[in-house]
Amino acid sequence: MGKYAGQLLKADSGPLKILGNDAQIPATDIDRELIIMVVGETARADRFSLNGYPRKTNPLLEQLNVASFRQVRSCGTSTAISVPCMFSNDTEKDYETNTAKNKENALDVLVHAGVNVLWRDNNSSSKGVADRIPYQNYRDPNINPVCDLECRDEGMLVDLQDYIDSYPDGDIMIVLHQMGNHGPAYYLRYPKEFEKFQPVCATNELSDCSQEELDNAYDNAILYTDYFLSKVIGLLKKNDPKFETLMLYVSDHGESLGELGLYLHGMPNLLAPETQRHVPMIVWVGDNFTHFNNTDLQAQQDQAITHDNIFHTLLGLMEIESEAYLREMDIFHMYH
Repeated sequence: MGKYAGQLLKADSGPLKILGNDAQIPATDIDRELIIMVVGETARADRFSLNGYPRKTNPLLEQLNVASFRQVRSCGTSTAISVPCMFSNDTEKDYETNTAKNKENALDVLVHAGVNVLWRDNNSSSKGVADRIPYQNYRDPNINPVCDLECRDEGMLVDLQDYIDSYPDGDIMIVLHQMGNHGPAYYLRYPKEFEKFQPVCATNELSDCSQEELDNAYDNAILYTDYFLSKVIGLLKKNDPKFETLMLYVSDHGESLGELGLYLHGMPNLLAPETQRHVPMIVWVGDNFTHFNNTDLQAQQDQAITHDNIFHTLLGLMEIESEAYLREMDIFHMYH
């Protein structure tokens, strides 16, 4: 616990370590890629009906022929650890917050290769991942046009087509960082029309709620993520003729909802229950994607994956050639 706290508090102001400045897209890659990565927040894999949860929390995604990877573990149990870790080329074993702040990540490598990269955030921040790329804060109602009690994730999609159209050449990588299921006020994480499961826990004092009310509020937020991801796929489908399109969704960490008397998240990995580490990952690919299709991916849904794989998978999807890329760490290496 002391080591964990020390990593969070320790700061290192050393020089930035450049990573993958040899990155390039081979001349043989003549197709343009458009990839949208959705970084989820506090979502548990076992609350997705795509993964066998009896409640229909994914009614829209179930109709969209997605692949839902069922054995994915997070790098940590908090946003501050997991988000930068998943974009780092350090493994969970080697990752340290203080050194990661001063080293480039997967998005920097994509920029080195000439990819157009954008980060839109409806959460607290990118935790340093987007420090060197275009960043837009969608928790601001002056920017996000879809706000009621709070600004909604779907607001990040407004005018996104205009951004895509502004780049007539080159590959495009867009990261959308959700508010998702951020607790403890799960009931605020979705518009009222998504309150399908009732009654709900309408307070951030979880001890004042029954288990049923807590589960209902949490599941309604998953239902809203289902809607949001379906909208992301809808946007990508509109761009299918011009691009090879793909959506990658993966949550930063899970959540305890009363199991073992625990709530929320943030426990050190050594002590954290599975509910805080087992996260959903969903992939959808468009018809023009040449390397694999959704049926291919569905056959791979039970492979063991961790956040360690994300760095190399992003480079592989963009067909990046670099010494920083390790093919065996790419989730989809068998198709390259």
